[in-house]
Amino acid sequence: MSRQRPVKSIFIRSFLSVLSLSLIATLLTWGLLAALVSFLFQHEVLRPANYYEKQIPAIEHFANSKGALLLSLESQAELEQLIPSSGISYGVVASKGQFLYGDPAITKRWNQDAAAVQVTPANWIGGNITRSVPIHDHNGEQVGTLLLEYSLRMTAVNPGLSPWINSGVLFLFLTPFLYIALFTYLFGKQISRMISRPLQQLLDGAGRIKERNLHFSMSESSPVTEMNELTVAFEEMRKELAQSLEREWKQEQERKTMFAALAHDLRTPLTIIQGHVEGLEEMNRGSKESPVSQYLNVIKRNTANAAHLLKDMNTIAELEHMSFHLQPIPMDIEEFIEEKTIEYKALCADKNITFTAACQDERTSVQPILFDPYRIAQILDNLVANSIRHTPAAGTITWSIEMNEHQVKMAISDTGNGFDSQELKQVFERFYQGQGRAPRQKGHAGLGLYIAKLLVSHHGGQITAANHPEGGAMVSFSFPLRTDSSSILSR
Repeated sequence: MSRQRPVKSIFIRSFLSVLSLSLIATLLTWGLLAALVSFLFQHEVLRPANYYEKQIPAIEHFANSKGALLLSLESQAELEQLIPSSGISYGVVASKGQFLYGDPAITKRWNQDAAAVQVTPANWIGGNITRSVPIHDHNGEQVGTLLLEYSLRMTAVNPGLSPWINSGVLFLFLTPFLYIALFTYLFGKQISRMISRPLQQLLDGAGRIKERNLHFSMSESSPVTEMNELTVAFEEMRKELAQSLEREWKQEQERKTMFAALAHDLRTPLTIIQGHVEGLEEMNRGSKESPVSQYLNVIKRNTANAAHLLKDMNTIAELEHMSFHLQPIPMDIEEFIEEKTIEYKALCADKNITFTAACQDERTSVQPILFDPYRIAQILDNLVANSIRHTPAAGTITWSIEMNEHQVKMAISDTGNGFDSQELKQVFERFYQGQGRAPRQKGHAGLGLYIAKLLVSHHGGQITAANHPEGGAMVSFSFPLRTDSSSILSR
């Protein structure tokens, strides 16, 4: 493993490396370009920047030797043989600025005042050098001016190569910046790899912890000191969390085991008490108004409540056990609905409550549905019992069923008081009994909705509680339609 360094040290070293390598690469590039330019000069492919400047003395000598004859058009051909047409432009003007021949654009860029031409022998115009050569007659008087315009820059003998020359000059000036950008990208990519790998490992680890999977290790190390320390700290946290969860899981398993054993052990003495109470009631049948009868009724009612609580506790212990599996079978849903409707109508009639059922089947083909009828009935029993407990006389309880090709949705709604805002957040919690003492007084232990939630979860569905828009409570649950029982048994 490479030696670890702090982030600050890595960035400083990378910055200095970028500058150093860029300088070295720039000098090497400039050296290669200089050698290439020298080679092109030697083979007369390129001309130096002062190439046309060196032609000026010969042109001036020719102008002085021709004198006033240079103003004649007969001298134009001879003058143009001496002036390189691709590099120097010229114009011949009379002493009073009258253009005679050559390039008329020069006289437009140059001051046409003859006096100014004489005073200013050379000037920079438009990035070029314009030079004036006076023309004298045999008496020494100036009778005209030869204007020459050229540039001081490297040019190619072949004009077609000029764009390449210009691109080369531009590249020459941009070379340091190009190398800085290149090496910054390379070193940045290297630093990114040094940081991104452990960061990705931390992100993957956080995702596994979110999924409650702690069976992994942080093996990726980093040459960055801070990242390596963060990885080590994360690994230590994972180990501690794994040990803590393992202890908590063991304690939870022990609690559930003790919970189930206690519920099982209490069922026998409660059964005995119920049997003795029934025997005493039989013996005391003739005196129903006596205090003994009242005591027996209290004992019988509370014993029944305790037995019901133990039944729910046993159900919870069974549902929370890892070995629990559903027993799905193909069922005729309409037959199931009809049987449960008859049962619930009878229960509601004792409380003077109206029970209705409505089914909406949107399936294209009607066929048996695969589910565990006993457990679905257990969910419905708990929901209906809860509604009966909170619905006043002359109220209504409605069971609605909706089916399509993908899922079954059932809802139990009533015309009771409904849930308050606090209850909606806690109704599915274990032993939650709502506000006030009324639920306890009715023998309600707060396990019905919790059991319903567990059963719906085993079916791979969801359950929700809400208040009906028209008043009262509404608890709905849904589960997917299954065609293969293994998909349910595996839950």
